[in-house]
Order: sequence, then C-alpha cells, then structure tokens
Amino acid sequence: SEFSQRVMLTNVIRLLGGIKDTKEKQRLMFRPTLVVLPLSPNHGTFGGDGLYGECKAALETLLNRWQSEYWHDYMAIAGTFIGWVRGTGLMGQNNHIAQEIERNGARTFTTREMAFNILGLMDPQVHAAASEQVICAELDGRLSAIKELSRVAGNAKYGLEAQCALKHLTYYENIQGLTSHYQDVPNRTNVAAEDLYALAQHEHCFPQPRQFEDLKHLRHLQDTVNLDKVVVITGYGEVGPYGHAETRWQMEAFGELTMAGCIELAWIMGLIKHVNGPLAGGKNYIGWVDAKSGEPVKDEDVKSQYLEYILAHTGIRLIEPDMSHGYDPDSKTVLREVQIEHDMDPFEATAEDAQEYKKSNKDKVEIWESSKDTWSVRFLKGAVIRVPATITTDRLVAGLIPAGWNPALFGIPEDLVKQIDMVTMYVLVATVEALVRSGITDPYELYKYFHVSEIGNSIGSGAGGGISFRHIFKSRLLEQEANSDVLQEVFISTIQAWVNMLLMSCAGPVKPVVGACATGLLSIDVAIETIQLGKAKVMLAGGVEDFGEENSTEFANMGATNNSLDDFAMGRTPAEGSRPCTTTRSGFVESQGAGVVVLMSASAAIACGAPIYGIIAMNEMASDKQGRSVPAPGQGILSFAQESHVVAGGIPPRVLDFDYRKRKLQEQLQSLDRAKEEEIAAAEKDECLVIQIEEEYDAAKRHAQDMWFNEFWKRRRNIAPVRGSLSVWGLSVDDIGMASFHATSTVANDKNESGVMNKQFRHLGRTPGNVVPIVCQKWLTGHPKGPAAIYMLNGVIQSLRTGIIPGNRNADNIDAELKSCEYALYLSKTVKTPGIKAAMLTSFGFGQVGGELLIVHPDYVLATLDREKLDEYNKKLARRDALSYRHWQDTLVGNHSFIQIKEHPPFTPEQEEQVYLDPAARVHFNSKAGEYEF
Repeated sequence: SEFSQRVMLTNVIRLLGGIKDTKEKQRLMFRPTLVVLPLSPNHGTFGGDGLYGECKAALETLLNRWQSEYWHDYMAIAGTFIGWVRGTGLMGQNNHIAQEIERNGARTFTTREMAFNILGLMDPQVHAAASEQVICAELDGRLSAIKELSRVAGNAKYGLEAQCALKHLTYYENIQGLTSHYQDVPNRTNVAAEDLYALAQHEHCFPQPRQFEDLKHLRHLQDTVNLDKVVVITGYGEVGPYGHAETRWQMEAFGELTMAGCIELAWIMGLIKHVNGPLAGGKNYIGWVDAKSGEPVKDEDVKSQYLEYILAHTGIRLIEPDMSHGYDPDSKTVLREVQIEHDMDPFEATAEDAQEYKKSNKDKVEIWESSKDTWSVRFLKGAVIRVPATITTDRLVAGLIPAGWNPALFGIPEDLVKQIDMVTMYVLVATVEALVRSGITDPYELYKYFHVSEIGNSIGSGAGGGISFRHIFKSRLLEQEANSDVLQEVFISTIQAWVNMLLMSCAGPVKPVVGACATGLLSIDVAIETIQLGKAKVMLAGGVEDFGEENSTEFANMGATNNSLDDFAMGRTPAEGSRPCTTTRSGFVESQGAGVVVLMSASAAIACGAPIYGIIAMNEMASDKQGRSVPAPGQGILSFAQESHVVAGGIPPRVLDFDYRKRKLQEQLQSLDRAKEEEIAAAEKDECLVIQIEEEYDAAKRHAQDMWFNEFWKRRRNIAPVRGSLSVWGLSVDDIGMASFHATSTVANDKNESGVMNKQFRHLGRTPGNVVPIVCQKWLTGHPKGPAAIYMLNGVIQSLRTGIIPGNRNADNIDAELKSCEYALYLSKTVKTPGIKAAMLTSFGFGQVGGELLIVHPDYVLATLDREKLDEYNKKLARRDALSYRHWQDTLVGNHSFIQIKEHPPFTPEQEEQVYLDPAARVHFNSKAGEYEF
C-alpha cells in the first residue's frame, strides 16, 4: 500500500512540483502545461483496495492548490473522475460483476473507451479553458450514484459464486444419473480435465417480455391507435451469402462469428453433423462429428477447425461453379458459326436425325441409307455448323450462398428437390425461419386464431426461376435433360404457390409481385395495404433471386456490375468488390438468396402472442419522371416529404400536437361511451341487439382512432407522409436514428439516394447537425435484387433490438460529391447507440420502382396496452419463445428437420366447403394425431 501511495500520490505531486519549479526558474510563463489528473469517485466506497481511496481523495487537493499556490502561469489542470474500467490491473478481477453494476444504473468502460474519453481533455479548447480555471470531467458513468457500492459488488460476487456452485452440483448429479445407464460414462471421481469443455450458447434473439413499468415513459400512447391498422413485423428469415439472418448479422455488426454462429454455418455447409449414439468404434457419444471422417469435434474446436474454410466459402467471393449451377466464368461456353471449307467424313445417324440435318443445311448435306437401321450423313463444303468455344469474362465475383448448402438438409424431400426451382427452395427455408422467429413452429396453428382466408402471401421475385429459364432455353436447345413441367417453375406466382401447398394451406389474398431490385419493398407495401384494408390479418412478404450465367452476362453488358479484373489489378480482394458511397465504387456485385418477413396487424400479433420486432409506421412507393433509361435512379420518393409550408400562414397544423389529438380522441370516445350505454339500456336485455351495439361501438372507436391517430395526416397538404407517420407515435423527424440505404455501389444510385434523403430531411426541418448514421449493407451481402429490401429490413430489426449500427467496412473513403449531404453520416465502423427509436429504409428497382419505409421500435406499440393486456400478451409470448427455441435446438441435434412438409390440409375433403364458408371455423389440436385439425 505504501509503495502504491508513492506511485499514485507522492510522486505525482513531486512531478508537478518539478514542472512548476523548472518553468518558474526559466521564466516559461506563457504556455501552461496541461495536467490531466486521474481522479476517482472511489474514496473508500469500494473497500479492500488499500490506500487507493486515500490517494485519489488527496489528489483532489491539487485542484485547490492550483489557485492558492499560483500555479496558473505554469500549468493548467483538468481533473477527470474515472469510473469503472474493465480489464485494468486493479479492476480486472471484478470483470465478472461489471454487468451487475450496469444493472444498477452505472456504465462501465473498456480501457479503449476510457482512453478515448480522456483524450478529449487534450483538445485545444479544453486546454484553453483549463488555463483560466480548473475544470473537471465526470467520466464515472454515474458510478458515484450507486448507494452502498461495496454491498452491491459483494452481493453480485456472492450471487455468481452461488450460481457456479449450483451448476457444478447439477453437472455431477447428471453424471451420476448417466452412470446408471451407460457404463462408460465417467463418475464424479474420474472426470479428466480434457473431458470437460465449453458448449456453444446458441443465441435465440427472441424478444423478451416488456413489463408495464418498463414502458412508463410511453404511457401517453395507451389506447390511442387502431391496432387493426398498425402493421408489425413478427418474424424474419433469410437465405443469403452468410447463411441465415443472425449469422449474417454477426459478420455485419462485429466482423466475426461466435462459436455458436460458426457451428450453425458449419452445419449449414455440411461440414459437421450431430450424433447421439454409438460412434464407429461403439462408444456412446453425444455431440458434433466431422461429416466426412465421423471423428468427434468439440464445440470449442469447431471454430479453429472450420472457420478458415467457412470464411473462404461464404459471402462475396470468386464464383464457385457448384454454387452457381455449373457456371464457371473461366470457361464460359458460346456456340460460334463455322463454315467448313471441305467435305467432311460421313458419320452415322438415325433416319429421323439425318432428315433433320438435311432440312437444316439443304444441298450442303448428303444423306443416304447405309444399313437397315442407320443412315450416313456428310457435311459438304460451305455447310455452316456451330462449334463450342470457351471465352473469358471480367465478372468473376458474386455473393453466393454458403458452399455445401443443401435443401435436403433442411427437410425438403428428394423428389421435390428434383422438381422445383432453387429459388422456391430458398424461399421455403426463409419462410420457415421467419415463422419460427414468430414462434410458429406449425403453420396450421395460425388457424386456431384466424380463418384460412385471413392469411395471405405477396412474395415475389425480380426474374423468377433462373435454373428453369435455363432449362427452357439452353437445355432444350442442346437437347439436354429437363423436366416436362419445367415451364411452371419460371412463373413468379409459382414460388408462393409452393409455399402455400407445402406449408401454409391458406386461402387468403395471393399477390405475387415483381419490382426488380425493389421487389422486397414492393412486396411489403402490398402486404401492408392488404392488412390495412382488412383483407388479411397475416401476410408473408418477401423476395428471392438466383445467380447464374445469363444474368451475370447481361448485367455486365449493361455496365451495371463491378469489373473484377479491374479490381484485381488495383490489388483489391473479391470481398472488396462492393464499395457503396466510395470514390472508387464501380458497379454492384450480384448475389443470390431469399428474404421473408411475417407481417401481422398489431391486434392479430397481440391476440396470438407473436413477438413484435418492429412497427412499419410508413410504407410508400413512387415512380419517376420521363426518360429513356430503365435502370436510372430517380427522385420520385421525394414526394414522401411533400408538404406545403404556406398553408395556414406557415403555422404548424395543430393536429401535429399529440396532446391535442389525444384530447380530441378522448372527447369523442366519451361521447361514444354515453351513446352506447343509452342504447344498451334501451335494448332491455336483448342479447343479440346488445352484441350488435358492442360491435358498432368497436367499429366507431376504431374509426375515431383512425381519424385522430392512424390516418390523421392523410390527405393533408401541410403534413408530409414522413412527418405524419412519425407523429402518430409522438415522434418527429429528429427521432430517426438510422437509415438503411439501397446503396448498390453504383455511381448513379449512391449519389441519387444520398441526395434524396438529404433533401427530405432539409425540407422537413430536421435539426442541422443531427446527422443520420447510414447503413450500406451491400458491402457485405452484394446485391441480391429481389430480397434486397428484406435483408435490409432484417438488419434494421437487429439494430432496433441491439442499438448497434453496422459500418461499411469497405468504405476506404467517402466520395467527395457526398459532402453536400450534411445530414448523412457514412460509417466505416460499427457504433453502439443508447437505442434507436425509428429507422428509415429506401429501395430502388429497375423500371422506376422506388420505395421507402419507416420502422419504429416495438416498445411504442406495446405501450398502447394496459397492464392486464400486456401481462396476458407476455404469457403467450413466453410460450412462443419456448416453442421457437425448442425447434431450433431440435433441428440442430437432428430430432426433426427444419422444414416439416405438410402432407394434407388441416381439413378433410368433406370439411373443405364448410371451412371456406364459415368465418368462425377454427382448428383444435388433436393430441392423439399430434396435429391441428378442424
């Protein structure tokens, strides 16, 4: 302790005294030395730290000495009260309780975070201020606000020790139990250290219940909106270059895979499989094994053994023929016409083939019967034939789904794999992921809450079944094998048809869409309108696209895609091909995959207990001006910020005042309540009439909520759709905390998109300096066209959940032309925010398809519920959480397949007509058959 006292106190004072003495002797009185004093709020409050508290308290006397001993001519003092810093020599032993400290209201810091904060005190302006008077920076993260810090820390340590002890006891009890079943299971006395290893914690990412007290800051929203017309996201799924939605998020937000993420991708890529039983040698084993060798692989070893391969065969990379349906850009084949210059030797053919050769080349071909069963054919000089030639291309990179991705692994039967197009299989997997993230493991369970006609589908695609198109044209031309019914697989409507036939069996609105690169957003827009019009309560929305030779060739001919050879010549890797918003961006990088979201009205989600990941507060689509360029991006979406500032003399409309609208709504509801009570009294216990009165009251109440909240801004020239949609939830344009850009890495799109967003914010009066962090997701995923907006929306959901905004790690610089966009903050690194209230998402597609979404944090819709309804919802949510978690775990360990194909509808042929005609028809669970049925 005495040695520490000399280091922390005595020698610090001696050092400062030496500086003052030297400067005084040399008359250096005009440039005061800046001294940053490391102070602490811990003046013995933590305990057990020797003379640390005494030293820090004593250092504070220097703040007074600066004036009393006239130091101001020689040095400037900036004191910094340093809070809880994790990982230092002093606090490293307490890292494990830092989380509990944060639960008590304080913030803890990494060493890098605190170092960055302290560096701020070295700013010239701070130095100048400290030269005039002593200044202090409170960097303690409110640690001093925790009462009885020592007790809190002690309780946290005790709690963790108790948990560890309990887990040790539980482990040994399990070992003892297993010993009675398996003779080779070690007992508690002979467990070797090498036999104990960490298991992966597979992150579930399911929304946790929000308590009524958690939402008190949003209590003003209670009972304000018509939940039938509020559309929420209850599930999301994707099949993309990094597997599913959460493994993509790990790479996007953090740049690395967790142990669990690595295991999931290794499983998806067919590198490992789970075993529960005897190995080849007869020993019982539970865990992962290598798919080829069958050798056991510990969870903690999966990353070291497979990560290098996983990273090399996921994401944007050199095109792999196995993952692009045989397309090899290094041996691209074309057929070239060649005119032969001399008569060729004859060859044998059937009579039919010989006649067809003659028909094609007329007098340039001789044919004759050479035997009973064969004919001879000879091409003569001047005949034209087509000869295969291998050419090279300069588009060598794409964002392909993970190598080894196999639809059979997810549970799609082999006969269907041979029949349906790959895009349909992508969508099937993404749909089930979205349903499972909704807590729906059996789609037929939905009919317990909704009629079969209340569930619909608007999944679309930019181009449809790519492999099937190739079979129709190329395979038929070359007389290669192709299914007789391949034509049906090219239709975009077929994709959603298979989803319904194999999974859903619903009879609701079917609205397949096509919007090129904006297909995903168009699908969402159509789904939302369908729900808000009352035609459905649940909609599947999304998009899908494949990658292949044909699209790659034609996008290259248009000059829309990145030239790989040019990039390689500049020393860039394949992963650097997509560089949105940078000076060197030169076209998008194609990718493939599918994205699907489950959308419900908020009332439907609450009724069935589905999780709510976000509110889609605004959905708008716009085309553009006259022109001759189909892919040219436009500014039509500027109209979503349109409002006249001259209406009513420039005074903001009073309906934008949340309190005013709520007061008017309450007045109207009170009037409706009085009218209802009078009518019920007049009904004189006529139950049928009372039911009708209640229904009419509910309809009138929803209409009032629409008028004063959901739709109050519509058809008003002085309220922009963006402003009005935010105002419904008591938000303003300043509350938009991030924007997810289409950002394809093309010169035209990125400039146009940035400019449009900036003009919107400027017109709407966003506070200058309140910049919006921009997410350019395609640096990681490439451009998948159809599902692009779904990938982006999934990322927004994950940002709302975590407060994390991913950066564009391919942004080695930002184009100087974008400096004029003063509201845009182009991130190159991931940042952590205290929370995001609302986010904006934009999408553009070939054919003048432009769209924009506003997504609001789910707390805002949960806050509309009273305590009783919220508690009831939370109980249902907990059940769905358990169902979803169990489905993921059982899939990984092989208890059942991820996709469970339906073999029959939930009703019998005899019931079908009645189910369709009866709006109250609902399923029940048959425990004996283990399925839902009418």
